[in-house]
Amino acid sequence: MQSETQKKAKVAAFLNWSALSALMSPVACFLWALHAYPPEYACWLAIAAAIYVWPVAGILFVVGAAFHVRPSERRRTAAELREAHGH
Repeated sequence: MQSETQKKAKVAAFLNWSALSALMSPVACFLWALHAYPPEYACWLAIAAAIYVWPVAGILFVVGAAFHVRPSERRRTAAELREAHGH
C-alpha cells in the first residue's frame, strides 16, 4: 500500500513539474527570440507559444491532481504500518 502511495506521489510531482515547465516555456521562448528577432516579433512568438503550450500545462495539472496523495492518507498508512509491526 505504501509503495503505491509513493508511486502516485512521484507521478503527481512529475506531472506538476512538467506543467510548471510548460508554463515557463513561453518566457524562455521570448528570451531566446529577443536575440534572434526584433522585439515585436519576439513578443508575438512568445504569445503564440503561450497559446499552444498553456492548455497542455492545464491538462497536466488536472491529470496530476488525480494522482494527488493527501497528507491524511499518508499518516493513516504510517499508523497502520506501526500497528502492523507492533510499535
